[in-house]
Amino acid sequence: AALDAARAEREAALESLAQGQRMEALGRLAGGVAHDINNVLQAVLGGARLIGKRSADTAVLRLAQLISEAAERGGAVTRRLLAFARRDSLEAEPVPVQALLEGVRDVLAHTLGAAVQVRLRIAPGIPALLADRAQLETVLVNLAINARDAMMPQGGAMEMGGTARIIDGRRGPGPSPGLPPGRYIRLWVSDSGHGMDGETLRRATEPFFTTKEKGQGTGLGLAMAQGFCEQSGGALELASVPGKGTRVTLWLPQAPAISSVVPPVLPAATERRCRVLLVDDAPEVLAVLAAGLRERGHTVVPASGGLEALGALAAEPDFDLLITDLSMPGIDGLRLIDEARRMHPGLPAVVVTGFVAEAEDGLEQATQSGPIVVLRKPVSTEVLCGQIAALTMPEKIRA
Repeated sequence: AALDAARAEREAALESLAQGQRMEALGRLAGGVAHDINNVLQAVLGGARLIGKRSADTAVLRLAQLISEAAERGGAVTRRLLAFARRDSLEAEPVPVQALLEGVRDVLAHTLGAAVQVRLRIAPGIPALLADRAQLETVLVNLAINARDAMMPQGGAMEMGGTARIIDGRRGPGPSPGLPPGRYIRLWVSDSGHGMDGETLRRATEPFFTTKEKGQGTGLGLAMAQGFCEQSGGALELASVPGKGTRVTLWLPQAPAISSVVPPVLPAATERRCRVLLVDDAPEVLAVLAAGLRERGHTVVPASGGLEALGALAAEPDFDLLITDLSMPGIDGLRLIDEARRMHPGLPAVVVTGFVAEAEDGLEQATQSGPIVVLRKPVSTEVLCGQIAALTMPEKIRA
């Protein structure tokens, strides 16, 4: 018996190691793919906005708007991929549970079809949870679609719910393994579908594992849900009975009480025309961003890399602002900011990038030598110009 237990423990450890290696490889792949896709989306979004501004044709304006919205959705997809692969940070905020689940139900009303009945069961007075709302909404929608597929073709009943729970360490292990003592919100999506057997249930959260027909699923839905919960400080639980259905439970931290202190109202940033050094190694991104900034009245000196940018700074040091990509061959964005500030101390900088998690320490250090803002690709010209205005606002107004 002891030998069998040792063998089982060794197999579990090997499987855990293999899973970690798969996730690390997936993370590297996700980082590279997201960087390239975000550059494409940045060019698409910027180009669509420019077309919309330069045309009076309502049909063209509508198409430009549709393209812009599609590019923004594409950016959200890459952020979810990076968050799943632990290559990007989540933007946690207090999320009211009642409004969250009602909103997801409304979205699903146009997706699930008449054969699926959706019920909500939410505890009265449930506190807000703390998570990235956009990512959480996507997780819940994906879980609901999985539940629908499990009940097809006959249809059935789906329930989404939420309740508050306290995990108290004095009572021994909490109701969800691996979570430290604290206040949590339990969200669940349950269905009356065909359920899963023990082996399928055990493998359900493995990346790319799926029981669906080819082309019907990626096998990433539950894996992404689990990754989201763990990165948010929670956990995911699965329970399923063959022939009766499945329940997926998300454990997420309860949001702290909201302070009643009202932050001071700052004066609106007034946009002024600036001399901008714009740096990106993707020519399509460089061209579109430069065109958008020039249209807003800024003077733009483009550079296709860090070395060219430093040459421009040496030749013409009177720049108001540096805008740079983060990941570039040779001299990357962080090193460029550091070198630029040696020549131009305190030069304000905007980093426009697809992912920031791996450079957070360097970005934190860069804030000590001057103002810096990080924007995620794809970013609109309006948002970018708003940050330019804020960074170049006179000090007496900013204070």
